[in-house]
This record gives sequence, C-alpha cells and structure tokens, in this order.
Amino acid sequence: MAEPPAIADLEANVHRMLAGVRRPDQVERDAIGRRGRSLVRRRAGHYSRARIASSYVADVALDATLRATAARTRSAPPLRIEPDDLRRKIRDHRSPFAVVLVVDNSYSLAAESMLERVKGLALRILDEPAHRGDRVALVAFRGGIPEATVALPLTRSRRLARERLEQMPLSGQTPLPDALRRGRRLLGQERVRHPDSVPLLVAITDGRPTVALHRGGDPLTDMLGEAHALHRARIACVVLDAAVPGSPEAAQQGAGALARAAAGVALPLADLIPETFTSVLQASTER
Repeated sequence: MAEPPAIADLEANVHRMLAGVRRPDQVERDAIGRRGRSLVRRRAGHYSRARIASSYVADVALDATLRATAARTRSAPPLRIEPDDLRRKIRDHRSPFAVVLVVDNSYSLAAESMLERVKGLALRILDEPAHRGDRVALVAFRGGIPEATVALPLTRSRRLARERLEQMPLSGQTPLPDALRRGRRLLGQERVRHPDSVPLLVAITDGRPTVALHRGGDPLTDMLGEAHALHRARIACVVLDAAVPGSPEAAQQGAGALARAAAGVALPLADLIPETFTSVLQASTER
C-alpha cells in the first residue's frame, strides 16, 4: 500500500486569503479575536453605527441619541432626552474564526506533488489561527469510498492537525458536494455551541466534482446547490483554485463558479504559494 503524500514545508501568504473574506452577517459578538472582522457588543473597536438601547446602557451613542431626540421633538434647544431616545454604540472589532478546510485530495495532473503542497497550505492555515483563538476543522475525501469525511473536528491543536494531514491519502473520486455539505453542517453546529465565532469555509479545489449527492444526480449541479446553501446560511466562503494553468480543470473554471454561487471569494492557489504550479509542472514532466 502506497504511503500518503508528504506535507510540503512551504511559506504561504495566508493573510492574502483572509483579506478577501467579507463580513458574513450583522451578529453582535462578545468574543474578541485578532483576525475576523465582526460587530461586537463590548466597548472595544471602531464605533461604526448605533442601535436603539435598553433602559440601561454603558456605551451611549450621544450623537445618535441627540438626533433621535431632535427628530421626536422637532423643537429648538434645550432638548429633553427621553428613555426611548437612547441609542447605543455598535462597534466593529476582530472576532475569532471558526474555519473549516475542505481539501480536494483527488487524483489530478501531478496529483501527489500538488497534494503535498495543498497539505502544506492547509497546515499553514491550521497553524496560524492556533495563536489567535480561532478553531479549525478539516474535511476531505475518503479513499475508495464516494463520500467525504470530517478528518479533523474543530480544534486549536496543531499536533492533531498535522497527524490527520499526514494520514490523508489520495482519493480516486471527488465527492465535493458532500464535502461542502459536511463543512456547512459542521459550521452550523459550531455556531450553536460558540455563537461568537465567525464561520468561514475554505475550499482548496479545482472545482471539478465527480460524485453527486444521490445516485443518478449531477455532481456540478449539486456542488453549486451546496454553494448556494452556504450563502443562505451566511457562511463566508473562500475558494482556492488548485487547477493547474492550461489544464482541462482550469479551462472549466469550476472553482470560480463555486465561489460565485456561494457569494464568496475565489483566489488562484498561486497567489498564496507562488512556487506551486512551477513545481507541479516540473513534477509532471519528469514522470
């Protein structure tokens, strides 16, 4: 039995990936992190807007309160502020991410060389949040079985992440719709347990599924349907296009279609790992 591809030791511009993440919702969170932008209830961050306050509020938005009083009385000063006029500040700050990585470990051009780098990128993404209070999970394809699996539940453990990545083999099939569905459900469960986390799904794939959700179904239709479900669930999505330039996968632009359906962001993998495709093309010509 062949050994699973190793994990490439590489440098990756993870900040380039996270810079394109849009704020997925208007939820006010209590937790403070270091990377994910979100609204927060605490007196920290940039004052961005105001909302109606309760009878007691510590962080009063004086400007919005005076505007509400003036609109109610429509009279010259002095103004008399009533309890219904009170407005509180809504602040914008960094909050912790809950990141689910969907890793395409299927066969493709120079598959082993590419998967080594995909694993290296995944480890870099998994490694960085560990120092910032974020939680990460890993969803991949199961070898010999036409379905995805949660290879790593949401965790902050870099050691456990490396162990699971080292065990990840190449898969002969691409059940990408099932992987997206499992990732969405995992983030839905995390949102219930930890409502202060910002949900994010990162798919490292060429966007070319081969296995539908149900027998006789269309894999591409199912993939786009799961992408729309991510958008409806207000889960931010980043798609890292792993298709080698000039390959049939790149010509089909499946990763871009996946990102558009999820109202997410698509980035070429080369933007994060500049040497990736040069190394992969060299590996493919040497075989």
